[in-house]
Amino acid sequence: MSFTGIFKANDGIFAITDSKASKKENDQWVEDFQRNPEKLFPFVNGVAVTYGSNQILTQNPHQIFSKKINLEDFVYSYLSNHPSLDSAFFQELLVKINSNPVNQEPINFLIGRKIRAGQYLLEHHQIGYQYYVQKILPETNFFVTGGCNLYCQVFDQMDSLTHITSVKILQKYVASRLDQMIQFYDDILSYNPVGGNIKSYIFA
Repeated sequence: MSFTGIFKANDGIFAITDSKASKKENDQWVEDFQRNPEKLFPFVNGVAVTYGSNQILTQNPHQIFSKKINLEDFVYSYLSNHPSLDSAFFQELLVKINSNPVNQEPINFLIGRKIRAGQYLLEHHQIGYQYYVQKILPETNFFVTGGCNLYCQVFDQMDSLTHITSVKILQKYVASRLDQMIQFYDDILSYNPVGGNIKSYIFA
């Protein structure tokens, strides 16, 4: 669950995420108070956000029990030795996921990269058990969101987002709208899958 997005303006891009973790208990979604997963990862010339599964169970054929890996630990470990999340990163992640068929919930990455001043590339990567899909969004796409469909649909209908040319103004506007939506859905939904502190990062 959760909500994440990357938005671009004339002078930069920014990433935004909520910080709520959810889990299923008795076929119902509840908040996972034991997890505070990081979903936002700046790197050289770009930034990534994640949604979907935030943990991986890996299986070593020489060991009886599976090993649980937090997604943020895997990302931080890779970025400590590499400048960005590249094709080798997604290949390594796919190998980890494929080691255990329990990993049925896919992991999604939304990435914004700076090509040159004023030009930014938006990407969507989905990694699941025995598959990997990469999508490069057209330059005409000013943002990409992921996570809770309810939130994504609301942002998809905001035509005003494409008319804001300053990344700082865009960041403030989107963060404010997301905060309002969280408060609204807290009141009307039996369980709001989005919440916690809103985190954002501007890359110019």
